[in-house]
Amino acid sequence: MKDLNNAMLIKKSYQLNNVLMGIALLLGTGVSQAAINLDRTRIIFNSADTSASIVLQNKSETSPYLAQAWLENTAGQKVDSPLSVLPPIQRIDTGQKSLVRIISLPDVEQLATDRETLFYFNVREIPPKSEITDAVQIAIQSKIKLFYRPAAIKADYKNVWQEKLQFSQQREMLKIHNPTPYYVTLGHLNQDNHGNFPGFDSVMIAPFNTESIKTPGYNGDHYSIGYMDDFGQMIIRHVNCSIGHCQIQAVEKK
Repeated sequence: MKDLNNAMLIKKSYQLNNVLMGIALLLGTGVSQAAINLDRTRIIFNSADTSASIVLQNKSETSPYLAQAWLENTAGQKVDSPLSVLPPIQRIDTGQKSLVRIISLPDVEQLATDRETLFYFNVREIPPKSEITDAVQIAIQSKIKLFYRPAAIKADYKNVWQEKLQFSQQREMLKIHNPTPYYVTLGHLNQDNHGNFPGFDSVMIAPFNTESIKTPGYNGDHYSIGYMDDFGQMIIRHVNCSIGHCQIQAVEKK
């Protein structure tokens, strides 16, 4: 009986290890292996528009996929008002494209009129059922930001609001204030154009808010920052500081 129990434990352990290894391999492939791809990295929904369209494409060469789409608020809660996604689920055949529409509902008028409101647009791909018994399948999910922009703050691309950020330096800390009604995302921060400070990935600064970012091991007078524009491009700028007061200067566009 003892030998039988040991054999059963070995078999269960072997099966569990196989499952865990399969999950690790699938997760290790990253988001780049997603079958359903979006045509953009962010959505700007202007209040003057009644809808916004996003193109989804099935990059799989072998299988159709279901694409499930929905919106979330900043608390991570699924919402279907004041913006709604149509259709919430659809089939996309191999190599084909399809549209998802985000429409505004009457209660959109309850959103703030003096600043942007942030939502998240989600797409989860659902693969066809595998013919392999006990196969591990993972539904990859993509999430991008949706900025609802009221008419009162219609974008003026000649007046770049991201460059109105206000910087101040406090030892190994950079304080960044956003005096604008727009969300501003920084995807790059370092003392030069290469890489990022340790521990820095990205930061999104809400309208009229301030964020403090650690700059480990550095309290110099020069910084390189990169902000994301409406089209998903990273714009590089230099920030020069003197006695804690900093100014932003144009450098290049990437």
